[in-house]
This record gives sequence, C-alpha cells and structure tokens, in this order.
Amino acid sequence: MFQNSLGQLPVSMKIASIEFIPVSLPLPAPFHPAWFPNVTQKSTDGTLIKVHADDGTVGYGWQNSFGTEVKIVGESRVFKDLILGKDVFNVEEIIRILTGITYSMNTLDLLGVEMALWDIIGKSCGKPVHKLLGGAKERVKAYASTAMLKEPEEHARDAVKYRELGFRAIKIRIHHDKLEDDVAGIRAVRDALKKDEIEIMVDANQAATFSGPVWSYQRALETARELEKLEVYWLEEPLFHEAHEDLARLSRAVELQIAGGEDEYGFFRFKDIIDHGCFDIIQADVSSSGGIFQLRKVAILAESVGKLFVPHSFDTGLSMAAALQVIGASPNSPYVEYAMEYPSLDLGHDKLLKTQIEVSKDGYVDIPSLPGLGVEINEELIEKSRI
Repeated sequence: MFQNSLGQLPVSMKIASIEFIPVSLPLPAPFHPAWFPNVTQKSTDGTLIKVHADDGTVGYGWQNSFGTEVKIVGESRVFKDLILGKDVFNVEEIIRILTGITYSMNTLDLLGVEMALWDIIGKSCGKPVHKLLGGAKERVKAYASTAMLKEPEEHARDAVKYRELGFRAIKIRIHHDKLEDDVAGIRAVRDALKKDEIEIMVDANQAATFSGPVWSYQRALETARELEKLEVYWLEEPLFHEAHEDLARLSRAVELQIAGGEDEYGFFRFKDIIDHGCFDIIQADVSSSGGIFQLRKVAILAESVGKLFVPHSFDTGLSMAAALQVIGASPNSPYVEYAMEYPSLDLGHDKLLKTQIEVSKDGYVDIPSLPGLGVEINEELIEKSRI
C-alpha cells in the first residue's frame, strides 16, 4: 500500500480476494410476509460478501439471493479475471465491470461487492461513507416497516406499541381482495393515533404480485382516494412496475404521494422512471438497484426535480446501515425504512450486527458514524449460519 505525503491515507489499494458466503440467518420467530401469502419464513437468506484489500482491510457487503447463485458467479473465472487486482478506489470502473457481468452472463447482480468497497474506502480514510459522499445530515427519522397482514385491531395495537418505542411513522401492508378490508386496517391505526402522533405509510406490493389480488388502475385510484381521507403519507407500489403511464397518471390524479422502485435496477432505469413522473418518492434498494454510488446519483436526480428519496432497506441490518450512509449524504431523504414486526423482525437489532441501530425517543436514528458503513459484523454468527 502506498501512502500520501502526510503518511496517513492510502493512495492505492488493490482487491486481493473476495469471499462469497451464503448464509441462512435464523429469525427469532416465524414470519408470514404479506407479499408471499401462505409462506412461513424462518430465516433471512442471502450472501455475505467479504472483500479483502491487499493491506489487510476487509469490507462487508450483502446480496439478496435464495441460494448459492451469487457464490457461483462470484467464484467464476470471468469474475476473478476482471475484478481481482483492481484499485479499491476505482468504484466507477468496478461498477461497470459488475453490471457488465450481470448483463452478459444473464445472472444475478453483484452490487454487494460495491457496498463492501465503500466499507473498505471509509475504513482506510477513517470516515463513515456518508461523509465521503457529501455529508448532509447526522440523523434521520425512522419508520417502522411492518410486513404481515393482520386484523385491524392488531395493526392498531402494533402502531401504539411502536409509537411507545419512539417511532413517529409506521408502514402497513394491504393485500386483501376487497378495498374495504384494506382500508379497515389503516382506519384502525388512524383511530388509535392521530396524524400529529404518527405518520402512516401504506404498501400494496403490486410491483410484482406472486399471489393475491392484482390491482387495476381503477382499484389503485379508488384506494388512493380512500387513503387520502385518512391522511396517509404515501401509497407504495400500487401498480405493476412496468406500468409507467398508469403510475404517472395516478401520481397526477391524487394528492397522496406515490412511492416505489425498490426492485428497479440501474441509473438509466431510474432516470426513465423519474422522467415519466411515475413516483413522488423514489425507493431504490442499496444492494439490488445499483449500489451505494449509483443510489447517490439517483438521489441527486430525484432532488433535481423536487422528488424525495427513501431507499428500500428491509433485508438485513447491514443493508440498512448502507442505506443510512446514502441517506446521510442526501438532503432529500427524510426517512429510513426500519423493519419491525415483533417478535420476528427488529432490523436495528439484527444479530448480524455487533453495532446496534437504535431509535431515539423522538423517532430518529443516528447515521452510523464508525469508519466505512459504520457498523461491525458478528463473525461468529456468520460462521454458524453458513449454508
């Protein structure tokens, strides 16, 4: 490793090796996600990525997957020939290679590698990533992102409970056949807590429906108008993700903010979505939509046309930490998604993290301030959870 004239910061660091570790992280209790009806989830499955620099610095990233697909691609000769030996600081060059592999090999993306590079860069510079990307804020409001379909009174009890924990916002899933059943749960939450006590977000999970009702434009419009009466902050994924014209038409037709984009991929795709006016709130995901640096660009695109940027971060505590670093550099990011579904989920206290992400009494979380992504990883849990 070379050093600058001050003898402190590295001028060049090379990628020495990369580990792809498929893991199955056990959940404290079974979980029934609204987007997978009749499925019982007992673990969070994915691939932890460890990038080793030639000076011994290790960076961590996360990639969603349902098996060992990421590991297979990451250990291929093509990947190793193109990536190993590259300068850690050449993030744009490496992003081009990673996206090129994804496109040409028709495989899963590997942007968790880019996340790990930023972890190394921050550690080598002694700064959290958000400081290196611009530094806009030190804390951000958290919303409790619930994920299960429940009876209206259960949603209301959850909202009161999370409000007592400090949250000032909550997201409720709706996935019923009848509009009135969807609205009933939101009305119960609003009856329990007024707008000045808690903001309500609503997620319809219509971008890609595995089962359950598939919304038409008319169903989305009628639902949005009912939610407006209940002072809901946003409606998320109300239509199929390719329905750009209808999404834009819906956004123009209602005062309620329309949100989405968590499963979209790439800077140019988000430019198209923003140019079409599909969403008021852009929700790119830090590990599947393009990586940390690309998300910062998307946040800037959104800011340039007066739109908000609230990244999706539901997968692991490491993913949330990475999203927080982008949020900390983005003036137009008012919230962080904080998965909460007791007793199954509490993302800020994910056992993957040795460094917990706490919600304050006024509903905020601090942007993690340790160098890199700002958190330490529980290596012992990783070893126990390897697939």
